Amino acid sequence: MKKIFFILAPLAIVFSFAFVTSETLPIGARLPMADYQMANVKTGYFTSVKQEARENGVLVMFSSNNCLAVEKIKSRTLDAAEFAQKNNIGVVFVNSNEAQRNGTESYDAMKAYFNANKYDWSYVLDAKNALANAFGANFTPEIFLFDKNMTLVYHGAIDNNLNESGAVTHKHLLGALSAVSANKPVSVTESPVTGCAINRLMSN
Repeated sequence: MKKIFFILAPLAIVFSFAFVTSETLPIGARLPMADYQMANVKTGYFTSVKQEARENGVLVMFSSNNCLAVEKIKSRTLDAAEFAQKNNIGVVFVNSNEAQRNGTESYDAMKAYFNANKYDWSYVLDAKNALANAFGANFTPEIFLFDKNMTLVYHGAIDNNLNESGAVTHKHLLGALSAVSANKPVSVTESPVTGCAINRLMSN
């Protein structure tokens, strides 16, 4: 693995937009950019989604240091991530907010957020939002679950109520994780996603 030796220079002018030009990865698709290397604040090294996968698959969540929607589901996210790890499913949180790298979404800010929340899984910086573009991810939080064959089996939200955990009636992600860990088909493969728009850099 390559050690991280870089400083994220302030960006004089940045622009962001809340949409992608590519379509969202469809259910049944193979993991794109599996070997794409990203800076991992957990280890200080570079890693890829494929490297973080375990025997039963990998859970990829696009996340942020500064998103109310992410904060609203934080305890549920922790539960799901811990469940995944206990069931031999790797966990990777991805920060693709490239337009805010000189502020709340910088590498140092990611590291501080990671330590404050005592994460026990990888949190990676998606430079130039390349992975988000490959996945067609638009929001934080947004979930992509791949099985042991690196095939997408679930995409969507953590459950069916972003705002109130007590009002949740369908735990989509936990259901998908349970199925994947038991090598069974996922019954609910997609759900609507809401949250904060990923802050991409606008290309010229």
